[in-house]
Amino acid sequence: MLRADVVNYLKEHLKDYPADDLRQQLAAEGITEFEFDTALKEALRPVPEQPTKVRARASGILARVLMFGGTGAILAAAALAVFQKPAASPGGDTAAAVAASTTTVAGAASGESGFVGKSGYVIKLPPGYSAVQNYKDDKKTIEVVHFCKSDTDPTNFLDEGLFGQLGIVRLTVSPSPVSDDLHGLDNLSSLVQNRALQRGEKFTAKNLQISTLRGVQLIFEAPFPRVEAYILGHTVLYSFTAGQDDETYRGLIQSLRDSRSEI
Repeated sequence: MLRADVVNYLKEHLKDYPADDLRQQLAAEGITEFEFDTALKEALRPVPEQPTKVRARASGILARVLMFGGTGAILAAAALAVFQKPAASPGGDTAAAVAASTTTVAGAASGESGFVGKSGYVIKLPPGYSAVQNYKDDKKTIEVVHFCKSDTDPTNFLDEGLFGQLGIVRLTVSPSPVSDDLHGLDNLSSLVQNRALQRGEKFTAKNLQISTLRGVQLIFEAPFPRVEAYILGHTVLYSFTAGQDDETYRGLIQSLRDSRSEI
């Protein structure tokens, strides 16, 4: 059964404390694993309308959790600092369609804010950045998000050659072509490297570990410089493309949290 009190507690405190720390604390309060997992999924569910800012208030439980730290604070940064416009219908391949059919999530000029994706994943936005969301198909099974400076013209998303110059990072979230099992990373690495080799591209590859998620990164020299990262979620594949391996790109991929893989 869904515990509304646990959901509210997680929504209030995930911005300050890692989920695992809250799990342990609530277990001491008598909350079962099932009750926590159910409440966590509900607390991380994307908010369909403009959220209100929530200020953390001290409580008896919070006081006992203050000793804990970690990187889980970005989960609530996304859930509590998203400013979302109504989505238009998916666009086509023209520049006009790209500009007209997006959902924009703006980051704060300073401090932390974040983006919550359709499947519940969370990514921390750099200061001054926005997330522009779109879909490749009418059923919205393939999500495309461009992370960019807030004043970026969306028509620039069509040219990957501009990503490095403009600081654009693209994320595509699609059903995973490989299973997230013992051999999942090896299968994924073979898939993306063979695809690049068939295109005749020059690249170097390395494995990635993003929190509990595994992936592979390719840095390309030709036909034009760029970096791609492929990260296995529980049921989806996260595919990042950037113009260069810089602080913005690394910050975005390292902040990725897949709620279904974290649990």
